Amino acid sequence: NFFNNQRNTTYEQATTGFQLRVGVPVNEFVYFQARYGLSHDNISLDENTFFTDPDGTGPLPASCDPIVAGRFLCDATGKRLTSSLGYTLLYDDRDNRIRPTRGQSFGISQDFAGLGGSVKYVKSRINADKFWKPFGNFVFGLSLEGGYIHPLESRGLESVGVDDVRLTDRFYLGEPQMRGFDIRGVGPRVQRVFFQGGVINGVAVNTALTDRNQIQDDAIGGRAYYMGRAELQIPLGSGAKELGLRPSLFLDVGSVFDVTRPILQTVQQREVLSDGTQGGPLYYFVDTTGTLQTSTTATNADGSARISALRFEERFFGDTWKPRLSVGFGVNWNSPFGPFRLDIARALLKQPGDDTKLFTFNVGTQF
Repeated sequence: NFFNNQRNTTYEQATTGFQLRVGVPVNEFVYFQARYGLSHDNISLDENTFFTDPDGTGPLPASCDPIVAGRFLCDATGKRLTSSLGYTLLYDDRDNRIRPTRGQSFGISQDFAGLGGSVKYVKSRINADKFWKPFGNFVFGLSLEGGYIHPLESRGLESVGVDDVRLTDRFYLGEPQMRGFDIRGVGPRVQRVFFQGGVINGVAVNTALTDRNQIQDDAIGGRAYYMGRAELQIPLGSGAKELGLRPSLFLDVGSVFDVTRPILQTVQQREVLSDGTQGGPLYYFVDTTGTLQTSTTATNADGSARISALRFEERFFGDTWKPRLSVGFGVNWNSPFGPFRLDIARALLKQPGDDTKLFTFNVGTQF
């Protein structure tokens, strides 16, 4: 399911399929895995909320309404079949794969979609880790990873402003991978900013509602990403160690980027007719008492233009390779119910539109 921090909307993704994997050790430290996967995705939106019936034939909605849902969400809906072949080549000489203290690993993986099906791309990823003890029982770790997805199809002129890589296949970045940022809080996004009318010095104006809680914020992901992490694990006494507690200081850096700029919308308020349907656009003006009014007339009595009464405006942010950076303190707990992770992190570098988060709690996440 897709959602964001303020918008009570979601798409549903139902996936059925299978994956076959076979792996062989090349030597003591090198491992090779091959895989084949076939999956069917059905991505849908609530028709009662996001669909409209433009010809009025009813009773069922006819099509996804981009003014309500956003064009990028309308484009994501539908059924698709993905047939993919992939491999992973991994070198790993770490002393422990769960809680390493020494050694390094390096891996490369690729997945090729397009052996039949309706989705075609090449997705490549690399990752590297190194751990050592700089002094005493302190453990220092460095991790780097990155990826790129290249489309092997063009979606045609009818999809101008829509990336050839589908919304659900792109990379996303944020909590829990990058602490100090919310879920999908880093990278390309479309924000829908709403307006209210007002009067400043006797002039009618549109005032943007810029509080984060009043903005609809949709992360749309990117084709490329990179991420790095430096972490110093702090040793505790034997009692805390037996409890599975592992505190650490960390620095996270990364970005996700490279997506086709979507076609953005600016929507005017419209007159509501007596039968409940929408009429023509509305315009603001100030009457003789200084009160803000709306009218379907676009000009004042003296012929000067009136300002459009805006409902909302979409804005595009975050499509840049420039790094985001956060620092913080966290604690891993290997509880009897699985790993828990608590983090307090502050974003030191961010870009306009990014969604930050000071405190995070995750279940089943270890770094």
